[in-house]
Amino acid sequence: MNLRRKLAVSISALALTIGGGVLTAPPAAADEPCASNKLCLYRSTLYRTMEFETINTHNCWWLGDYNLDMHWSGIQSYRNNLSVKATLWNYNGVQEWDTTAYATISPGGKSSDSGTFRFTNSEAVCTGTAKPWDYFG
Repeated sequence: MNLRRKLAVSISALALTIGGGVLTAPPAAADEPCASNKLCLYRSTLYRTMEFETINTHNCWWLGDYNLDMHWSGIQSYRNNLSVKATLWNYNGVQEWDTTAYATISPGGKSSDSGTFRFTNSEAVCTGTAKPWDYFG
């Protein structure tokens, strides 16, 4: 290798060493895994901050008990690894449930950014054919 080439390689290596900290991207926040037989709901996008997980295929839960209702940030991402759908429901505030599902998550469904109104403002999640009025009155 001639002198010019050695000098160029040395300068390049030095520049990479000095500037390496600037060029290195910060580590991405790791997503939290969801087991193959669970429904997992997250308070953050990109499958971070898992607040709820279940293997139960016929039950209902208040999302507020898991920091996932409209008073928090709602469901921002989800994975449904159950064999049944998960249904989101809205409580209309006068001791009645809306009889139409707010949103559904199909078996195998997932979203890393589900921050739409129906996901951020739902008040209960049910799995399978369970209905919130059968559980909460």
